[in-house]
Amino acid sequence: MEIKEILSRIGYVRNTANLSARELSLRMGMSAQYVAQVESGRIVLTMEKLLQILQICNFSIERFFSPNIADYNVDIELENLIHSLPTDKKKNIIEFIKK
Repeated sequence: MEIKEILSRIGYVRNTANLSARELSLRMGMSAQYVAQVESGRIVLTMEKLLQILQICNFSIERFFSPNIADYNVDIELENLIHSLPTDKKKNIIEFIKK
């Protein structure tokens, strides 16, 4: 994953939590401009700070790094449903999707 994508995802996480960059920065105990500077790439983000952002925004690290951050919950639900099916049903689904 490129740095630009990570920075974009930080903005997505913050917006999903309905927090302004300023409010998130202050909750982190940082200057009011910190998150805006991180999101713009002017400040290098440490893993510790990324984890802090995710914790404050109540956002899982698995979802943050998932291939499709917006559809993560739907993907997980579908995956769980498929895993619970017997093999013959899974094969039916595969055949249906191939058509």
